[in-house]
Amino acid sequence: MSSQTYSISDLARELDITTRAIRFYEEQGLLAPERRGQERIYSPGTRSA
Repeated sequence: MSSQTYSISDLARELDITTRAIRFYEEQGLLAPERRGQERIYSPGTRSA
């Protein structure tokens, strides 16, 4: 099993969008990252969502 995860900035860079766009998608319920304290943790499956 892969343990690779992405921070919000990593995911934004991979998808070529802003971190604000990712936060907007979270607010709309389209993304639900895990949290580690205040940090958002995204799984590889998030990239295909």
